[in-house]
Amino acid sequence: MRKLNVLLLFVVTTILFNFCHEKQMVSAGTEVGVNVGQKAPTFTLPNVDGSEFTLRTFGKDKNVLLVFSATWCHACRNEIPLIKNYYDEFKDDGLEIVVVDVGEHRSKVKSFVKKRELNYNVILDEMAEVTKIFQVTGIPLNIVLNKSGIIIYRDNAPPDKDFIKNLFVN
Repeated sequence: MRKLNVLLLFVVTTILFNFCHEKQMVSAGTEVGVNVGQKAPTFTLPNVDGSEFTLRTFGKDKNVLLVFSATWCHACRNEIPLIKNYYDEFKDDGLEIVVVDVGEHRSKVKSFVKKRELNYNVILDEMAEVTKIFQVTGIPLNIVLNKSGIIIYRDNAPPDKDFIKNLFVN
């Protein structure tokens, strides 16, 4: 009986392991993942104003610049003028910018957003759960999603202006 239980446990564990580690696919055979060419995973996090932000519904039919950042990060702060410029110049063309603040409390981030007059979405990943999903190993991390939610850029440096402009060329 003991051998049967061990065998049954082995079979169930093997099935669960394979099920949990199957590659997730979306329509047209695009794999969900965090690398260029993959469909970005969807997530929901709170915005600094307390409302709920969901990437899947927010970025639908828009190009999205997703920036993983933190208020204490000097390189992240240095990107702010460029990111603001991109948003001001391309928001009417359909560029959305979402900054994911990593590991900080709402009150600190909200104060930072107000002081820097950030006019784009800043969301809170206080427990760094989404940061882990996107396999962020250093900040800032800039990810560009096309209108279909496919990752077309992933780098610590922000994309250059020509890259952003080319998102809107038909």
